[in-house]
Formats: sequence, structure tokens, C-alpha cells
Amino acid sequence: MHPRRLLLGTLATASLSAAMFLVLPSCTGDPNAEINCPPGTSERCCPCPYPELCPDPDFPGYLKPRPIPWDCPNACDGPPPLPPRCTDGGADGGDADGGDEGGMSSLCPPGACAPKSPQSWDGPVALYYGPDFGAPPCPEAAPMFVFEGWPEPAPIPCETCSCDPPLGTCSPPTTWTVSAGPCSDLGVNTNFDAPTNWDGSCTANTSIQEGKTCGGVPCVGSLTVSPPMIEEQPCTPHGNGDPIPGPAHFTAGDAFGPFGRACTGAPWPACEQEEEKVCVPKPPSFETCIMREGDEPCPEGWPIKHLLYGEVNDQRECTACTCGAPSGGSCTVFAALHEDTACSTLRGSLVITTADPTLCTDLSPSVGLAAKSATLLTYEPGTCAPEGGQAVGDLVLLDARTFCCLDAPAN
Repeated sequence: MHPRRLLLGTLATASLSAAMFLVLPSCTGDPNAEINCPPGTSERCCPCPYPELCPDPDFPGYLKPRPIPWDCPNACDGPPPLPPRCTDGGADGGDADGGDEGGMSSLCPPGACAPKSPQSWDGPVALYYGPDFGAPPCPEAAPMFVFEGWPEPAPIPCETCSCDPPLGTCSPPTTWTVSAGPCSDLGVNTNFDAPTNWDGSCTANTSIQEGKTCGGVPCVGSLTVSPPMIEEQPCTPHGNGDPIPGPAHFTAGDAFGPFGRACTGAPWPACEQEEEKVCVPKPPSFETCIMREGDEPCPEGWPIKHLLYGEVNDQRECTACTCGAPSGGSCTVFAALHEDTACSTLRGSLVITTADPTLCTDLSPSVGLAAKSATLLTYEPGTCAPEGGQAVGDLVLLDARTFCCLDAPAN
């Protein structure tokens, strides 16, 4: 970020505007002037010692002294526009009072004739538009600084977020309930739960002996088993791409980003036999442009547009990649009942998934349930929805200027 440069773009314009209100009656009327009129020179023909003392009334806002009237003998020693006799060997094609009828410079090297700026537009000005690093200063042919700024930066590139599958486990059913009646009419219940933290291996912790009765009927009539349970860890997020790191950043500080600097040497002399055009210089790396405050469409004849801002404060940043809670995982378990405590003789079985409700199956009355086991058949991990990777924050663009140019810069 170049805070000094950002401020300069605004202050320089403000200084030029303030100069519009500095009008003194004459150059010699200031008691602080250190340069007096040469001997024999009238006050009217006195050269101005400082631009601030006598700005050119025809071009308010530019820190440039008014020209010496063309009928003064020392007119060639003053600022432009100069009488034609100063450049054409003595032939004077203009009025004695400095009128515009063919009166400004009849030559235009090494510049080019450009249309005068349309109404409500300023210029023409010389505009450099290129990398901020190594940007040239205002050239000798257009030495007065007018404005500098930056275009609106492009959207910041945030990374694309993704999530690894979660790491998880499938726990076998923990609630096993034996009922004296069938599934349609359960009757008296007997606890047949698995032990705490059961891994599904053969267990006889709550066995029911064959012939045991509950309320005058066999205790074993049906079995209800809860579904297996999935436990999954949070997903690990990843980002693909090249995010802009850190908190607030300032695009205007990008040394290799685009940058614009406008300069002038106005008033420009008129082009010979083309009263509606002025002779503007063509310094290397500069374009010939007109400018206006705000974002405006370019007028006809000025096709190349550059929209610059005196202050670009880019506070945007990318949010970090995160993952939502895991969901959608499933597993399938084979639940088995056995006649013996070694789980070698199968009495009955159920295939249960995490998506199933609690299942019930009818059993033969008065049978014994010596042991149980559970075997994991399948496990499909869930997924996590990626979050983050979004641009947040403000992009502040102030002091807009539209530049409309004739052609590409001279090299």
C-alpha cells in the first residue's frame, strides 16, 4: 500500500481546485515578489515570478502563470502560448493582441494534433497507464501533475474448499430385548442386552435358560434388536487454489499492478489550419486523453477508456475452509442368537442397518438363548459439506476519474 501516493492523488487535485481562487491584480503588486520588472518594461509586460501569483485566467486550476501579451517585446521570454514569431522566424500569423485566429504555434513536432476537450471534460492531458513499479514522472513536455490513481481491482481468488471423508466406526447393537409374546403382542420383557462397549464377539452375559417362564408363559417368544450406531470424527478440510492470505490488503500497493498518472502542460497551442484541434506532445509511454470526474461514458472520438480511483482500499479476504458435521454414513450388521455359550450353534439371526428402525423377529417358544454375537458386514462413511473459501470484506473506491484516450501510448 502506498498511503502517501493514495493521498497525493486527492491532495493534488484539491490543490489545483484551490488555485482557482488565487487571483492577484498584477505580478508586481505582491510585496513578497523577489523578481522585479526589467528596466523599461511596463507592468503589463512584466514576467510573472511565481505561478501562484498570477495564474492564467483562461486555464484555472493549473499552476501555470499567464502568458505575456503577444504585443510585448519580451513575449518570447514568457510561458506558452508564444507568438508565432518566436517559432517561425518572425512571421506573425496572429492578431496583435494574441487572438486565436491562426495565432498559436504553427508547428507540432514532436507531438500531434488532437481535438479540443468536449464540454464538461478537462484536457487533453498526457496519461501514463501501466505498472506502478517504474512509472515515469511527468515528462518535460507535460510537467504539471494532475492526477494519479488505480483501476478497480479484480475479484480476489479464493481457494476451492473440499473435505476428506470422516474417520468412523460402526458399533454393534447394544439393546436386545426378549419378549414372552410375539412381535404383534410382546407381553413380558426380559433384558438380553449386550455388555458395555461390546465389540460384537460372542457373549453369554445375559443368557436365558430353555423352558424359563415369565408370567406363566415361556419367556422367549420374540426378540427386538436396536440398529447399529455410527460414530464419526470431524472431516479434515482442504483448499485448492491460490488464496490471498492474511487480513486486509491494499491492491494499490501491488508494484506490478496497473496504475495511472495524468500530466499536463496546458494551455496547448493550436494546430495550423485546424482551429478545433490543439498541438499536444507525444512523450513515450503516455497516451493523449481527456478526463472527467466520476464514471462517465467516453464521448465520440475518444474510444479508449480508463477508469481510475484516487484511493483504492481493498479490505477483502477469503474465509478459511471448514467442514460441516458428517452425515449420510451407514453400516450393516449380522446379529446372531446361539444355543450354546461358545456361539457354535445358530438359533436365529437378523441383518440390521443403521437406516432400519428397531427390528423384531418371532422366536420358537420355550427355546433357550445361551449367547449372542454381531458381525460387521459393511461400513460406508458419510460426507461433510465444505464451507468457507468465500470473499468477505469491503472494497472502498474513492475519487473516481474517467480518462478517454485517442490511441495507445507512444513507445
